[in-house]
Amino acid sequence: MKKILQAPLLACLFVLLLFSSALAERTVTDQLGRTVTIPDEVSRVVVLQHQSLDVMIQLGAQDKVVGVLEKWDKYLPGAAKTMPNIGSMPTPGGLDTVNMEALLALNPDLVIVTHYAPKEMIQQISDAKIPVVAVSLFDAASEEAAKLNPELADAQAAYNKGLRDAVLLLGEVCNKQARAERLMQVVDANQAVLKSHLGTIPEDQRIKCYMARNNLHTYGAGKYTSVIMERAGGVNVVAKEVTGFKEVTMEDVLRWNPEVVFIQWRHRSAADELRNDPSWQQVSAIKNGRLYITPEYVKPWGHALPESMALGELWMAKALYPDKFKDVDLDAMVQSYYKEFYGIPFAE
Repeated sequence: MKKILQAPLLACLFVLLLFSSALAERTVTDQLGRTVTIPDEVSRVVVLQHQSLDVMIQLGAQDKVVGVLEKWDKYLPGAAKTMPNIGSMPTPGGLDTVNMEALLALNPDLVIVTHYAPKEMIQQISDAKIPVVAVSLFDAASEEAAKLNPELADAQAAYNKGLRDAVLLLGEVCNKQARAERLMQVVDANQAVLKSHLGTIPEDQRIKCYMARNNLHTYGAGKYTSVIMERAGGVNVVAKEVTGFKEVTMEDVLRWNPEVVFIQWRHRSAADELRNDPSWQQVSAIKNGRLYITPEYVKPWGHALPESMALGELWMAKALYPDKFKDVDLDAMVQSYYKEFYGIPFAE
């Protein structure tokens, strides 16, 4: 009789343990300084920020993604190489919008948004009892942390700490802590190679650089694009006069007269336009054939990403000062990085 009574009791205890395990929670602090309660096991994530999606792929957490942001192919065109199913995934929102009906249909454990997502959008998702984690990839006080174009007193330090915090936060959220630590180890090691080879270049000897597009919008102080130029030993000619992402004039460009012009891979079609434009032909960089299209892994638009810091800054430094990096086999470093963190070889 005793054994007969014990069996259902044990079964009840087992069910209770399973139930309590399913309800287990933990807290994380996002990059807006918000304390967010999330499930202990996160398995269904909607990612409405392309930078976080990129990091999650590198952490091997793409199998947790059940929805992505609209226009992901514009912001992160390489994602399809490592997430073959991304083209058929639901897109319940974007960087600053959310379709709550579409979001709720996905039954997510968590939604990841960009730091400048509207407060109303974050609140709307939170009111539906879905945890929201905001990621910025830079470190700043709360007021600046929520801005698209923040004012950063020390941009280099802000992006250094911000990237580390973002990678470790996403590693914690996705239970990929060891992988996140390994990713940052590689970033740190490659940064050490950059610093040891570049050395110290006096300000008046730094090469003057400009980041061009197929229009006259460019990146000034406070954007990672400016930081990457500085770390590569250059100087962004725009930074002393422009903050954030702004439109300038051709007269400004002619006055700044950059020695090197970079064009992001996603805007590579603009290269021939600049070379054939009579106004741009007056610029030193175009005259001397120093217009470079950055590979996809450089990604120097506004936010630092792991591959930008691990590979992009080295690529840019080597483009500016090839003699200093003769013994650095960047191609081998790129292939090693891509095979370890993306699971594929790099190919433009």
